[in-house]
Amino acid sequence: MSNIIYRNHDLKVIKELLKEIGKHRYEQALENMQVKQKPLGMKGWYLEASQYYLKLCYKYPSRIVLMLMDVDRYNNIPRHGWERIKIEK
Repeated sequence: MSNIIYRNHDLKVIKELLKEIGKHRYEQALENMQVKQKPLGMKGWYLEASQYYLKLCYKYPSRIVLMLMDVDRYNNIPRHGWERIKIEK
């Protein structure tokens, strides 16, 4: 069985999305996920979408992926630049 997900790496839009989320909500999400090492800089951020969710994610240099929060209710979601990826399960 395979799932289809979409990823977007448009850092300009993601930066605007982070501004829209705001520092308080961002810090709260990190705390809720018990993140010990906060993301440093913009490299590594991406959006991931499936038919079930739209999440803001960060991939650390160690390849660990943080699926930080649902962002489907925010405005700064890119319309273009989505890449289709098939995940085998």
